[in-house]
Amino acid sequence: MINIVKQTLQYFLSNGKIPTKNELIITDTSLLQKKATVFVTLYKNGNIVGSSGNVVELENDIVNELIQNSVYSLQDPRFERLTLADLEKVKIRIDVITSRNILDKPFSELNPAKSWVLVIKKDYSKLSIILPNISPTLVSWADFPKVLSRKLEENFKADDFIIYEIQTQVTSDY
Repeated sequence: MINIVKQTLQYFLSNGKIPTKNELIITDTSLLQKKATVFVTLYKNGNIVGSSGNVVELENDIVNELIQNSVYSLQDPRFERLTLADLEKVKIRIDVITSRNILDKPFSELNPAKSWVLVIKKDYSKLSIILPNISPTLVSWADFPKVLSRKLEENFKADDFIIYEIQTQVTSDY
């Protein structure tokens, strides 16, 4: 999977367009048959420089998801644009979502090193995601509300949100 992301980043930055599956070398052809929801995060010098993914069930195979989210991560408006020269310094993390359940326990039972948190405001006006091991300010369960308040740009009150705990299988090249 890492190789597909690397090829996609290289192709997009070299050609200015999204590659098709046929323009990539896909050694694990089983990925063409499997459907999964994936999240691609790019790092440079230990800092996040792009991230994109989906948290809903999709009809795309893993390869199409990797291609799409790799390109979207390059276009993430929160970060400075990467160049072709930057790619040798870029590290990749891929999260394949394995479970997604409405949180039925208090934040105090969450482990920020293992669990994602997805919050959706009950009126659907805001959404935020926290990946595990993603922020140095997220050390314990008590930090989830503080980090969510900052990301949502409002005082996070759990009663105003639908909260999901998400588990993933992580692949990375760092």
